[in-house]
Amino acid sequence: MPRAVKNLFADSLTAESEPQMKKQDSRVVDVRKRDRIDELLRLARRSIMNVLPDKWHTALRYRRVFGEFPNLKNPRTFNEKICYRKINPQPIYSVLSDKIAARDYVAHTIGEQYLVPCYAIESEPTPATYSALPESFVMKANHGFGYNLLVRDKADHPFPQIYNLGQHWLGQDFYDTCREAHYRQIKPRLIFEKLLLDDLGNIPKDFKFHCFQREGEDPVVFIEVTHDRFTNYKVDFYNQDWELVEIRRPEVSTGQAMPRPQQLDEALELALKLANGFSYVRVDFYLVGDAIYFGEMTFTPTAGLTKFKDRETDHQWGALFDI
Repeated sequence: MPRAVKNLFADSLTAESEPQMKKQDSRVVDVRKRDRIDELLRLARRSIMNVLPDKWHTALRYRRVFGEFPNLKNPRTFNEKICYRKINPQPIYSVLSDKIAARDYVAHTIGEQYLVPCYAIESEPTPATYSALPESFVMKANHGFGYNLLVRDKADHPFPQIYNLGQHWLGQDFYDTCREAHYRQIKPRLIFEKLLLDDLGNIPKDFKFHCFQREGEDPVVFIEVTHDRFTNYKVDFYNQDWELVEIRRPEVSTGQAMPRPQQLDEALELALKLANGFSYVRVDFYLVGDAIYFGEMTFTPTAGLTKFKDRETDHQWGALFDI
């Protein structure tokens, strides 16, 4: 290519590409500005939410999820009643939501044989405690949800890691997350328990018994079965006759009924014993082989933000108990 033509081509290319490059640079700057503005807005919203009274905080979180404010003066739906409980808890909620204190209630009410074997309870992990732990275990914090470390091989989790994670959990105020006021009264501690596994070596399904009891009426129970909660979370609901029922949105359900567990009748009876005296509470069990192990008791599940399949189901569950 002659030099003159080559230079002309290059000049033409530069002349045409410079505006385009400037336009692209401008777009990049605009995107960065928008991202920065969005981040500042998120921080401002978080700061405002952090200083709001519990009632306003609860109402705004509810509106963000459902597009309307909850009726907290005269709650009717399940979610509204759970939100009311969050900001007006009974003192007993703090005791039985404490994963450590609840063990005494379970032992007294249904028997120690239903408790997951406990290796240690600590306010601060120590090398001595760590050394005494078996090769597999679970570390939990007692004062909220989501504080679980499943240890299949202790060699993969040296003491400094266990210590740092435990201290991180203990330093968190679970109340701040969703303003579930009863959690604020729980003294944070760590509990080390046996790692439960099913016949295939997997984490067992979680059976959550939603127990409703209105005065003068027979109790109503729905059983929520959680599958693969740490990997591919799915959840199904059954009635007391072990019939699959639609409660949550279809996309979170397997849609396939599983065989009726052989321990179901016993677990149902145990759940109702633990729920006695409460208009509503969720009682969780693990059904492992022939054994039944207590998990926890929950008085404000999902902090009053359960996404039912429709509004009607929210009302139906709300009609099953009184605040």
